[in-house]
Amino acid sequence: MGAAIALSACSAGMPGLAPGALPYQRSNAIVTTGFKETAVAPNQYRIEVVGNANTPRERLEKIAATRAAEIGTENRLGYFRIDGVELATRCEQYTVGGQRGGSGTEKRRQQHTVLTANVTYTKQPADPSYVEAKTAFPQYRAELDQDLSAPLPADPTLSAHCS
Repeated sequence: MGAAIALSACSAGMPGLAPGALPYQRSNAIVTTGFKETAVAPNQYRIEVVGNANTPRERLEKIAATRAAEIGTENRLGYFRIDGVELATRCEQYTVGGQRGGSGTEKRRQQHTVLTANVTYTKQPADPSYVEAKTAFPQYRAELDQDLSAPLPADPTLSAHCS
């Protein structure tokens, strides 16, 4: 099991390891990159996607749209629209090395790019800006999987550093 965690950490771009293209995955306490969502209302969700500092905005947006379509499909919400996105950077501290008892540990900081998307769902589309969740999800997911083989370049406007 430890090997599985180590392999998933490697592919997810854990601190101190070479980052790859951000996979479509849920974030958690161990793997902090990926997506998570919060239900704001029965027909509204907020989706947060966290990537490494070099994750392009386009990749973060694709992951957010894919997760929005998946939520709509899973919950039979029909159609969705992304009402707006915010892009930010976040620095997180983590510990490297050391022995039991805490001796010899080194604290480091890692920068993440964070995209937050506000999503509204409806049973019937109110206008053409709504997308049908059940048809969009497989298409978006296939595009994400295809993009893993050819990562996009980093967004140079997000070059702030953690200090």
